Amino acid sequence: MQSSTYRHLQLFTLGLFALFSLKSQAQLTGQLSRYPIQSKYVSNRRVDIWQSEQKAPIKNLLIMHDGQMLFQADSTWNKQEWGVDECLDSLIQSGRIGNTIVVGIWNLYEERHFNYFPQKPFENLSPSEREGLLKETRAGSDIPSLRKSPNSDEYLRFIFLELLPKLKQDFPLEEAQISMMGSSMGGLISMYSALEYPEELEAVACLSTHWPGIWRNDRNPIPNAFINYIQQKESAASLSRWYFDRGDATLDSLYQPHQDRVDALFEKWNMDKGFKSEVFPGANHSEIAWRARLPEILNYLLAK
Repeated sequence: MQSSTYRHLQLFTLGLFALFSLKSQAQLTGQLSRYPIQSKYVSNRRVDIWQSEQKAPIKNLLIMHDGQMLFQADSTWNKQEWGVDECLDSLIQSGRIGNTIVVGIWNLYEERHFNYFPQKPFENLSPSEREGLLKETRAGSDIPSLRKSPNSDEYLRFIFLELLPKLKQDFPLEEAQISMMGSSMGGLISMYSALEYPEELEAVACLSTHWPGIWRNDRNPIPNAFINYIQQKESAASLSRWYFDRGDATLDSLYQPHQDRVDALFEKWNMDKGFKSEVFPGANHSEIAWRARLPEILNYLLAK
């Protein structure tokens, strides 16, 4: 599906962010704290909790990947951020969504790709295909992207068997809807989470989903492996509300044929809880692009 116009979304975002235009990206709206947790499944990593100043009952728990990119640009590698705190604070204060807390799971740079790469589709590739992918490097680098076979099943055990139960002990989440969001490889692991743990997630957003898995489309068996996996998950997919999107510039230029195939599957299934797939002409693969469309995505995922 095509969004109305990317220009209209930009104007909407500028109007919404006018409420806090005097703030720099490095300044924080709401409260951000580090959440102590150890894992027996994956390497320990930082987990952040963001909360608004609102004291109302928690209506939404939003789990997000690449946690260091969400709130403060001065702590990110590229000095960009999603602006999750400003956006959520504005939506909550305006009454468009209920009180929300965000769980930002930081990535570990050297482990990000194999933590986020869906494991079962990888394992369904032929031995020679798996061997070739483990040697695949990004242009300009001699370091393999995957470094080793994906361990995303262990990463999901960390989230759903360790992190989420602890959160439910520490926060009053009885009335909360649990959702997940990620971009690029974070979009892949968000998709995989919703299909592997369908009873846990009410809604999921996959932005600029990195369907190629590597950095090219030609002679690439990965997209077919993902499609074959998703085709077997109709009943699981039907339990969540889904959002996908893509731009068409920089790395996002690779995604159109794969996202079209995923959209065709979801459009023929009975998605009672909702399905939306958007295209943003001219949008590239960056936190700035994702930040621009964040208000409407969060409203779709979390609206009262």
